[in-house]
Amino acid sequence: MPLFAAAIVGALIQIAGTLVGKVLLSLGIGYVTYTGVDTGISWAKAQVVANMSGLPADALQIVGVLKVGTAISILSSALVARALLAGLTSGSFKRMVIK
Repeated sequence: MPLFAAAIVGALIQIAGTLVGKVLLSLGIGYVTYTGVDTGISWAKAQVVANMSGLPADALQIVGVLKVGTAISILSSALVARALLAGLTSGSFKRMVIK
């Protein structure tokens, strides 16, 4: 008898979970998964550094004096830290959206 009751409870929990999901979807509430965030940030940083290497020597000296490379590093680190605080795990994070 306990096995039968456990099966009934398990089925009710599973039905309730899908019912709640359907109600939320019908209300326009859902979850979106953003992937490739860390790859995008590292790609953007690489593009900035690659474009700076094409500058003339005088402009590179000014960029070096102004510590633009350090500023780019700080900005990319801040973006990664913000993404981590938003829930970034293994290159993706989930957000609840309401339409």
